[in-house]
Amino acid sequence: MPSTVAVLKALCFIIGLHQVWGGCDNVTSFTMRVDTLLAEYDRSNPPAAPLKVFASLQVRHANIYEDTASVRLLANLQLNWNDSRLAWNTTDWGCDKALVTSERLWLPDVALLSAATSSSDPADTTLKARITGAGQVSWVTRLDVNAPLSMDLYKWPADEHEIIVKFGSRGHSIDEMDVVLRDEKSSALMFESSSWEAVSVNCSEDRQEVEGVVRGVVSYTVRLRRTGHAHGLALAAVLATTTLLLLAAAMMPPDSRPALCAAAAFTSALWLISSAPKLSVSARVPLPLSLVCVQCVCACACAAAAALVLRVSRCSAPPPPPLRALLTATSQLCRLTTTESVEGQSTAWAAAARLLDRTLLLLVLLTVFIVHCIHLFH
Repeated sequence: MPSTVAVLKALCFIIGLHQVWGGCDNVTSFTMRVDTLLAEYDRSNPPAAPLKVFASLQVRHANIYEDTASVRLLANLQLNWNDSRLAWNTTDWGCDKALVTSERLWLPDVALLSAATSSSDPADTTLKARITGAGQVSWVTRLDVNAPLSMDLYKWPADEHEIIVKFGSRGHSIDEMDVVLRDEKSSALMFESSSWEAVSVNCSEDRQEVEGVVRGVVSYTVRLRRTGHAHGLALAAVLATTTLLLLAAAMMPPDSRPALCAAAAFTSALWLISSAPKLSVSARVPLPLSLVCVQCVCACACAAAAALVLRVSRCSAPPPPPLRALLTATSQLCRLTTTESVEGQSTAWAAAARLLDRTLLLLVLLTVFIVHCIHLFH
């Protein structure tokens, strides 16, 4: 049994070497030739100018920290360039590619150029670089980027944010080394699950001039969207509950209305108290926060309108002539009197209270309708 395990391990090792060295016939001979090539290679000098370095970004993970208004981005930046000093005859050597430690090669000084952006994980020169017989070099840099973010929570909990990272050479002009995109699809997503969802990665090329020196710059825009399904469901429940309570209150007589209005205001206020502390500093007030505040105010206004209507209906002083003329003109359009009579209650003031009640309820319900339309269309 142990001998079988040893044979399997040896077989796996041989298969791994076959994959790493690209199907070489003689791995030992090829390794010695690569070592000889690198021994004569001067890594302190760059390849012949002008040199083009092709860049592509693969986003592995991104997360936004709302308490500090910052974003952390984990990504792989792949750089490709041609170094003719590393070329060899693939027919004579019997292999067309090899993996070597990147510290043995010349590496382009491509770094983050974004303003107020820092990388907590510098280029790891212990990573392997792939070289081919044609002199093509491929090297991957692991990035751990932390950057401040301007939070805009207007569309919370369906808000989206953009992270822009720029890469370029700090010590070479565009005539010496130009950093360009490998192709239009030189960005990819290999995103890990978190409270934020990566929507897209867009890339573009640009030029940056510093102290008269023009450098090539590639920019990547990573768009993140909040996965706040629970917050959206809670918001819809609060808006629906408050609206139903206000509609029910509108169908009740003024003396029975305050209880339902208080329940609607309490529901809105409870949601505001629980949600407001979870929101960070934002450039604009979140739209859901404004909508719930408006419904809370509408519920309080509906209760206050009911109290005002009851106070008007109990007036005993003679109504002024303009009020009588208004009631006479309005009574031709809608019914303002009721069959119920209260002792000591003036018929004119009762009709005025009924007109006032309908007007105020119409304003409140119209406001609630506008609030819901704003929420649906945003």
